[in-house]
Amino acid sequence: METSTAHYHSQALTRGLRVLVHIAAAGRPVTLTELHEATAQPKSTLVRLLAVLEEQDFLLRVDERPAFTLGHGVLPIVTAYLDSGTPVDLLRPYVRALAHEVGWTAKYSALDGQHAADLCVEFPDRPLHFTGKEGGLSPAHASGVGKAMLAGLTLDQAREHLPAQPFHQFTERTIVTERALEAELRRIRDRGYAIDDEECARGLRCVAVAVRVDGEPRGALGVSGPAAELTADRETEIAATLHEVAAELAADARVQPVLAMFARGAIPRGR
Repeated sequence: METSTAHYHSQALTRGLRVLVHIAAAGRPVTLTELHEATAQPKSTLVRLLAVLEEQDFLLRVDERPAFTLGHGVLPIVTAYLDSGTPVDLLRPYVRALAHEVGWTAKYSALDGQHAADLCVEFPDRPLHFTGKEGGLSPAHASGVGKAMLAGLTLDQAREHLPAQPFHQFTERTIVTERALEAELRRIRDRGYAIDDEECARGLRCVAVAVRVDGEPRGALGVSGPAAELTADRETEIAATLHEVAAELAADARVQPVLAMFARGAIPRGR
């Protein structure tokens, strides 16, 4: 009986949390009918869950349809989360360690339309290094991090992140056709990492790997530095380091929700 009761309460809690998440994501009042259609839960079950959440001030009933929005009961949770640091701050120790170990500028990026958005950027401990900024954008078809992420998608999915052909040519090395990019993405999948071989800027190279959680693509880690420093042996070493850090990042339970959030397009703005 105790096990059965615990299981029932666990299920009820899960359903209640899903209701909260759905209403939070909607960004507007959500009706009982909409919740029923979105969650496939019986209306009678939803009525009980909504009553409890309203009683605890997590939800506020705004009209007689009935429709609900978030209540002030969520504020202590939100405030505590924000006080613990921004989502990007959870990525920073990994990106900083990567920059120091490789000696190149390191970054974590996520796809943002036709670009790779650099969400976390850290610099190496050397006087001369490639510059960059958090919130900066690089073309998905020409950047190392962009190609690393595109390689994890189907061709149809990748097309959603590509401009019209011919692609913009930044240097004489930039890939400008879908056919050539498709061949490059096959090489990346076979090799296990991507290279920006002076495709965005002359004299600059980037090595990047995709970050996956339970096999699902989330983003990419990359390092950028002088083209002359990237020998064949050095390339292999850097790729191995990137894979190691990517695995550590993906295994961190605190970071996984942040990676999923960025992968869904929740890209910080105005950084």
